[in-house]
Amino acid sequence: MDSFARLQDACARCLCRYENLVAERTVLAAVSGGIDSTVLLLALAELHRNGRLPGPLHVAHVDHGTRPDSRATAEHVITLAERLGLPATVRRLQFARARPSEDDLRQARYAALQQIGVDTAAGMLVTAHHADDNLETVLFRLLRGTGPRGLAGIPESRWLGRGQHPLLLVRPLLRTRRSTLEGILRQQGLEAHADGTNLDTRYARNRLRLETIPSLRQQLGIGLDVALMTVASTARAATEIVEAHGLRILSQRARHKTPWRLELDLRQLEAGSEPFVAEALRQAYIGLDLHGEAPLGSWLERATALLDKPDGKRLAGRNGLLVERTRDGLLLVDPTRAGAPPRTHDGGQLFRCDAGRQRFGATEWWLEAHEHPLPPLSPSPQEAGRRRALLDPRLAPPPWRLRTRRPGDRFHPLGHGVHVDLRRFLQGRHVPRFDRDRLPLVVDREDRILWIPGVEVAEPVRLQLNTRRTIELVAGCG
Repeated sequence: MDSFARLQDACARCLCRYENLVAERTVLAAVSGGIDSTVLLLALAELHRNGRLPGPLHVAHVDHGTRPDSRATAEHVITLAERLGLPATVRRLQFARARPSEDDLRQARYAALQQIGVDTAAGMLVTAHHADDNLETVLFRLLRGTGPRGLAGIPESRWLGRGQHPLLLVRPLLRTRRSTLEGILRQQGLEAHADGTNLDTRYARNRLRLETIPSLRQQLGIGLDVALMTVASTARAATEIVEAHGLRILSQRARHKTPWRLELDLRQLEAGSEPFVAEALRQAYIGLDLHGEAPLGSWLERATALLDKPDGKRLAGRNGLLVERTRDGLLLVDPTRAGAPPRTHDGGQLFRCDAGRQRFGATEWWLEAHEHPLPPLSPSPQEAGRRRALLDPRLAPPPWRLRTRRPGDRFHPLGHGVHVDLRRFLQGRHVPRFDRDRLPLVVDREDRILWIPGVEVAEPVRLQLNTRRTIELVAGCG
């Protein structure tokens, strides 16, 4: 078996591992026109002809527009795709600065590829990152200073985007050396378009590739590659352990989860759980971020440090995400996607009994009310929790409404002899700051607060020994 056939088999085995995630949708091949992506496209085209791809193949090329021959490269990619009988899409980028940074180029490139993925109904994006790229990445991150995750190198797969059009990024060439790819291209008798910006040593990554690594290899020989790959494999193993424990904490301790918020209950954690809590918070952030981006390491450190702060302390993140210290742990929320409560200047939202589940405006809250001739015996108050309440409606004239709090609101808590200031009461009950202006308050015709879901029932409507008519209220978040 020649090297090209072995490369095809390696690609097929890699892509097969993710076949069930993309459901026969289009496979998008990112082709820059260079040696690596050209060989990748040849391999994918052969697999496509033999029916060994998860779905139809489409070629994507991003023209950064930062060099004079970029249009010629785009035309070369289109010609190659036509020769292989494959459809192709080209996106040309525009930047405000004449010389964009490496990070600007990378982010714009992936954004363009994601958009092509949406336009072509793709489920998988395949790129040509290879073993030399992985080694270069590990050394680059090592020199810049990074943790185990950075030292683990380039992951074989990750998700791009969120919502209705997620795109699975897969890199099947991570175990293939660049010299092998060069040999295959010569064997196929094809040429590639070299990207001149890859020779521009003003970029730090290029200096590392063209100057630092060759110098180190000259001094250390193959030992450099072995050492860096050992570091990467060890860091990957450590990262997988931390990720597994973080996912366990997230799955077991996430409360009131919606597409844009969740609470982490971090009470009674085992000693030494700090790295796993940070990982759980990182995974929660990725799950809530609209673009599926991970938080910055500095933000993650500051966010976990909130656990040593009093409840109510907050920290903002990228894309509007917010983390708040609560009495029981941390609240992570995206306020920009949080639905608004109903406008309550006219008295609030009408709340009917036995009318089914009712949403509180566009928020995450829902409530329902049922009438019983006698207090129901099941579930018990301990089993039902604070999001279910039993009220005696004799002193609460209808109609009942739902509204948010207002300045000057007073509340008569259960077991108290006097009314208290609602704002101070919610603070004393450690209700998260973000939730205080979104809580649905159940009020009667005289605008007296009867129930604060998840917090407390009002004293005037508590059950009595002679109660003969009971209203059961149930609230939920999600």
